[in-house]
Amino acid sequence: MKDTISELIARLDAETERVWLTEPPEVRALRLGVFPSGAGTHGQYFSNMVFVNGDMRALSSWITPAVILRTMDDERFTLDQCKDLFAWTNMINADFLAYCGFVRYAELVHAIVASFDDVTSKDELVALLSSWYRYASRMYFWVHQVFPWALGSAFPRPSEDDIEFMLEHSKSTEVHDHFDRVGGTLAEFAQGADVSS
Repeated sequence: MKDTISELIARLDAETERVWLTEPPEVRALRLGVFPSGAGTHGQYFSNMVFVNGDMRALSSWITPAVILRTMDDERFTLDQCKDLFAWTNMINADFLAYCGFVRYAELVHAIVASFDDVTSKDELVALLSSWYRYASRMYFWVHQVFPWALGSAFPRPSEDDIEFMLEHSKSTEVHDHFDRVGGTLAEFAQGADVSS
């Protein structure tokens, strides 16, 4: 049985409360590399973390709220167009997140879209989606928190001195000159020839 709009809002608010101060199990699974779906390639799950972080950021705090909530105040967009925009920009990514273990997240998106026949005004849609974005943003905060940002230290930006060195060193002919001097002796040595003379 489908939730009423007020029941769905209450459900979203309860989910937000559930994850407010306690790491959600799906985030813990992400952090520990547990993906029952088998998501990930070549025996690693770092790429899953990258995509989950990016998709969840877009859905919760970057792209969709910036677009969807703005349409609510724009008379050029009808209620039905606003509903379509939410569905079009959320459904595919939400199901990818489900594949990565965020099943509850995706089910809430599906429940919101399923409720749209009962949403009769932009005000009602704003109330519903405001509850959704509170939940989605909190989930993203958790994902952002556990992302292994420290890996970035393996890719430091070169200093100006490093850049000058790289430019100068890349012009060096030292290696080329060495092999010009020794000629083919390396190949001859490898073939067992006497190259001592």
